[in-house]
Amino acid sequence: MYPAIYVLHGPTFYKQYEGFWSDPENSPTAWIALLFAILRIAMLDYLREGDEPVEWEGKCHDLASTYRNRFTDCLLIADYTQPQEFLIEALIMHQYGEYVGTRDAKSSMWVLSGMLVRLAMRMGYHQESQPNLPCSPFQIEMRRRAWAFIRQCDILVSFQMGLPSMITPRLLEAPLPRNIHDDDSFNEDCSILPPALPDSEPTQVSYLIAKAKLAFGLARALDEITGSDPIGWERILEIDRELRQIYDNVPNYYKIGQLSTEDSLVLVSCRFVLSSIHHKSLCTVHSRFLEIAKFDSKFIYSRRVCLTSAMSILRFQAIQNQEIPVDGGLRSLTNYQTSLAIHDYLLAATILAADLSSSNSENATNQQPLPGVPTRSEMIKALRLSAQIFGQMQNQSMEAYKAADVLDMLVRKFEGGDQNYMRGSKGPQNLGQGPVSKSNIMRPPHVSSKRQTLLSSSSDIPNKSPIISLSSGINLDFAGHKSTQQPSRTPSRLAQSTSSEYLATKRPGTIESSSFDILTSWPQLQDSGYGAPGTFIPQMFPELESSADWITPDRADMSTSIMEEGNSSGPDSSANTQGISYSTSLALTDPMSTLWNLTS
Repeated sequence: MYPAIYVLHGPTFYKQYEGFWSDPENSPTAWIALLFAILRIAMLDYLREGDEPVEWEGKCHDLASTYRNRFTDCLLIADYTQPQEFLIEALIMHQYGEYVGTRDAKSSMWVLSGMLVRLAMRMGYHQESQPNLPCSPFQIEMRRRAWAFIRQCDILVSFQMGLPSMITPRLLEAPLPRNIHDDDSFNEDCSILPPALPDSEPTQVSYLIAKAKLAFGLARALDEITGSDPIGWERILEIDRELRQIYDNVPNYYKIGQLSTEDSLVLVSCRFVLSSIHHKSLCTVHSRFLEIAKFDSKFIYSRRVCLTSAMSILRFQAIQNQEIPVDGGLRSLTNYQTSLAIHDYLLAATILAADLSSSNSENATNQQPLPGVPTRSEMIKALRLSAQIFGQMQNQSMEAYKAADVLDMLVRKFEGGDQNYMRGSKGPQNLGQGPVSKSNIMRPPHVSSKRQTLLSSSSDIPNKSPIISLSSGINLDFAGHKSTQQPSRTPSRLAQSTSSEYLATKRPGTIESSSFDILTSWPQLQDSGYGAPGTFIPQMFPELESSADWITPDRADMSTSIMEEGNSSGPDSSANTQGISYSTSLALTDPMSTLWNLTS
């Protein structure tokens, strides 16, 4: 079973399954619905892997549809509006089947998530215990697993749809399930739960726990930055630190740090999912400071974090669409990309496009390249590669089809550098003429002044009007140019890299002298047992995600260090900002290196 939906106790389910075949008439209808939902997921997995059994070859799609219909029949017969055993678990499996069955965001997922939340609350899943509902320790623990999944699903799906979450932040504080194995010490007959294992000990529920913590951190951040009360700059830095600490506590085996042919495809996919949640949380918190950072060097930190996180997400997209060493060979994660992953890519692309579209101001403080901040050419090349990947997915996703067109158009405009093409429908503007005052900095007319972020300085920035769009699609109108050549919608096969040098990078120091996401890759080992079983692949990424201390400077020193960096000049100041360049950190030595050589 996929780790994200590990809400069932394996030994107990198999026992119930055997009892069903022994006496099917006495099996609860809701449990039969659960069985049909699981069978549907199995058929969808066969389709996703492209490895249908011989006896079901060409039939898995029809069987998945049939099992879905039978699931619906069972729920209607059982009257799913009434509390009953196995109902919540059956709906969880059904929701996962709906989720992996398409790569496009569907509003029905949000509606289904809301129904699942209400039914679970009616059955008391949001409460630790109920006097009128005595539960055994085993039942309480299994309810915790189900409620953890429901909470994170509500958060992520609501964020994807750009709609409010239906679970209040107070309910996020409910206890998470214990990190325990489903062995003989934990079964339906146990009177005392076994002690929780350390987070570093992998179990069947480790991924569910880690993903829930990251999702809860995102929900708490969203609740603060979108609330009615103004939020200060110091609090933004505290939220940033909290998000990094949450990811720092994720077990190392779920962090993107190294690839091995002994790792399973599912494990590698889980690592990318967790890292993407972390990076999009940072993007969401800091995206509102993209514009102001160009005029006030105090907020350069937010611009650096937002852009580097967006670049990391697009880099994940590139890596997942090539063959990587897992499962004793080379495999691709292309079929494991869901609608949530596509939404993350669109979010990252929107952030980069928004920054590129407003880079015509000649008075921006980031006119000179800053350490750790991607340059204009780097961001354009990242968007170009993303557009090519979306073009390859256009037959599987309508959102990818639209994104390929939009990004292709934007890249051609950005590459042309049309200085008269600016955002908005009121015609071209020229922000490069005349002085830029802080009172003229990008305050949307529909945002009231009392809802603005309170800053420690006198600068005003939009608090309730983020730069990014949280909807599943892209509707951008950014700066660009006319192109004399229309690129093909379906790119040719990616060129193989001729470089075999492994980029060994040391652990960065303080933020002033390094970039955030220094992403190196594995060496090219095709000629030396690459992909052989047991072959260890060196680090694809550095240890940057193993600790948050070196990433976020102390808040007391934040303003001073960033102001010095933004206003530095001369040999003395530049000496303090040297470090591994962003271009060097993105130079891959894998088959995608020719596309990720951002300095060419």
